[in-house]
Amino acid sequence: MPALARSAPDAIPTPHPWLYPVIHWGVGCVVAYGGGVQVTGLEHLPRGGPQGGVIVAGTHALALDPFTIGFAIPPGLHRLQFMAKRDAFEWTLIGPHAIGPVLRATGAFPVDRSGRDTRALRQALRVLERGGMVGIFPQGTRGGQGLHGGAALLALKAKVPIVPVRVWHERPAWLPRGLPGGRWHVRFGPPLQPQGDSLRGLTLRWENAVGVL
Repeated sequence: MPALARSAPDAIPTPHPWLYPVIHWGVGCVVAYGGGVQVTGLEHLPRGGPQGGVIVAGTHALALDPFTIGFAIPPGLHRLQFMAKRDAFEWTLIGPHAIGPVLRATGAFPVDRSGRDTRALRQALRVLERGGMVGIFPQGTRGGQGLHGGAALLALKAKVPIVPVRVWHERPAWLPRGLPGGRWHVRFGPPLQPQGDSLRGLTLRWENAVGVL
């Protein structure tokens, strides 16, 4: 009886070579509208390449936070690939054919937040192993009160640093919360090297680091 064929490995999420800069520019037109984006700490980020594997772990309070963080990083320096909630790839308000391809063009990939998504973890590790940059929110969701250990788990397994980032928005009193306009701030901190840390220990190091940015 012939052996069962092995299933093909999951493809490594990859930013589209020319669509990524186009989307980066388009996002900038939205998040920089009205007051611009002030970015500090880019010197803490490695340049993309075989040795450039890094996790960017940030605070998350507003829907535009991931777009703002992505815009803050010049495409010529590195290309940020977010682990995004699966629902974002199936957004029925606009349609999966409008949102999903845009996310995938940036190299983003879905994660099931209801449990441990081993497929998403494998994809993230493959991105990091080839020198990519993975974006993740340890809070899990906007304004989340608890901390998840996904960023620390990936850093420990891939042996790559975590760069903490804080993002916040100064908006005029008349502007509804979360809408474009006002001034955005993105501040990157020194990388946290995973050296002898436990999962909880590295997660708490991130929390302390982002708290002083």
